[in-house]
Amino acid sequence: MPTREQKQNKTFAEKLLRIQGKDYEEWLDTQHQLVIQENQELILEALDSKLNFTSSTSTSASRD
Repeated sequence: MPTREQKQNKTFAEKLLRIQGKDYEEWLDTQHQLVIQENQELILEALDSKLNFTSSTSTSASRD
């Protein structure tokens, strides 16, 4: 549940963006995309780790 301060920050951001002619939801989506792009290496490492874990788990299970 957002705090009062978080709600106020969101309201300020929405109004500032509106003054700049930008849509809050579009801006927020762009921010999400930036976080993902900035962390692509971490995401790929996690996916590789998951693939290796799944592969070793299925290999171990087939040996049993």
